Order: sequence, then structure tokens, then C-alpha cells
Amino acid sequence: MIIRHDVEPQRYVASPEQFAAVVMVANHLEEVFIGYDTIDQLLKPQLLPAVKAEPEFMLCADGMGCLIRPDWILTAANIAAELPERHEIEVGDVKYGVQKVVLHPNYARSEDDARSEDDARSEDILQVRNDIALIQLARAVDAVVPLALYSQQNELGQVVTLVGRGDYGNGLIGPDQADGKLRKATNRVEKVSEKRLMFEFDAPPECSALEGVCGPGDRGGPALLKVENRWAIAGISSGQEVVNNSALAPVGEGRYGVWEYYTRVSYYLEWIESVVD
Repeated sequence: MIIRHDVEPQRYVASPEQFAAVVMVANHLEEVFIGYDTIDQLLKPQLLPAVKAEPEFMLCADGMGCLIRPDWILTAANIAAELPERHEIEVGDVKYGVQKVVLHPNYARSEDDARSEDDARSEDILQVRNDIALIQLARAVDAVVPLALYSQQNELGQVVTLVGRGDYGNGLIGPDQADGKLRKATNRVEKVSEKRLMFEFDAPPECSALEGVCGPGDRGGPALLKVENRWAIAGISSGQEVVNNSALAPVGEGRYGVWEYYTRVSYYLEWIESVVD
């Protein structure tokens, strides 16, 4: 998750118990490098061989998803399409095998693919990718309550909560490091289309208190809204659009000014229900 540069980073760290239904769909192990300065090398030479012999690893996200039924996970198609055979997903500290992956039938893997769709318009290519997928687990999860799906179409202007374990950084520098921690951030939905929710990573002070956008590894994760004191999934992280505010100020991934796109769940409710039911 990419956060504000002027807010204490710890405020963005979320409790895994609060968002137990938000899970890593894809991940990798990354080696933790431990550095020693010259003094350490002189005073504690016995530590160096141990570091080389037993490296430490952390689990880092390559994609997120949400449990929406005891045996179904909702995610982005660009994440689900890359899952290997015999893949496992950990939910509530228990690993579950993947039984089936269902991509949206009109998922377009690229803008070129999107142009071939019947409803594609040249000025609206990013709106027609149908970047949504469902993953069926081999057995039901009984220790985690699934998230609801947001069914209303009043998302415009609302502040959503984003959740993920992707790369960490801030709006000045973009993605900077990966530590596998669960983080939450907020952003205001500034534009909507039939199939997408869109918002900009605004720089302070014209932004939400915990303003943020997704980092690498957060794709497939949710944009959440509260409905009757319960979280509901309004959007699924799909990607960012790198833009130029001027010829001298390019806006890169995870930097202030970048636009983020989420697949609009309310549009796909009928398809989701037809698959999981």
C-alpha cells in the first residue's frame, strides 16, 4: 500500500483479524538481508557466517483477494489467470487447495484485446477489460466470515477503504519496499463508469486522512464500504494509469497524481451470483 508521506506509517498498519477475509491469492518468499556496518564486522565477526548459512525469508504478496462465500474468493482476473497448478491459498492460517478458477468470459488481458470486444469504444478502452475472477477452494472455510458484496450504485463521492499486503512506499517516492504487512488506506471515488470505480492519489492537504493507493502486490484486493456496520466489497483493484501533469512532471506508479482503477462489483453481481450459486 502506498501512503501519505506526512502521516505516521504505523497508522496505516491494519489488524489481520479485522480483515480476515482479505487474503493473499498469490505470494512469494523474499530473502531478508541483514546488513552490518564496519564496527559490527570487527566486534561480532561470529555473526556473519550464521547470516549467510541461515537466511531469513518473508512472505510477500503478488496479488490479493476476498472470501465472499465459504468456498469462493473474488479477485482480479489478471491475478487469477497467472495462478499455477495445484495452487494453495491461506485463509485464517489454514491452507486451502484451489479447485477451480473462473475468469470473466469477456476478460481482456490487454488494451489490444479490449479493442476487439463488441462494446469497446476507442475513448473508453480501460473500461471494458472486465478484470474480475472467482476462485473456488477445494473445501469450505469455516473459521472466517465472508465479506458482503456492495449492490448499490452510489459509490461516487464516497470514501472507500483499501486493504492489502503489497509493496509499501509513499506518494513522493512510490513503491519502495516489501514487508508483507497488512495495511489499509482510504480514498474518495472521484469518477465512475459502468464497469469501473476511479480515484486519484491526491497530495496533502487536499486528501483523506489516510489517503493511499495500491502498490505492487495489492491488485485483486478490495475497496470496501460500510453497509449496516458491515464491510462490503465495492471494487476490486485492477491497476493504475500513469499520466503526465506536464512535460516535466511525469506521474509514475504509486505517486501523487496517479489514477487508480477498480473493477466495479455492483455491475458484475449477476455474473458473480451465477458462478458461486
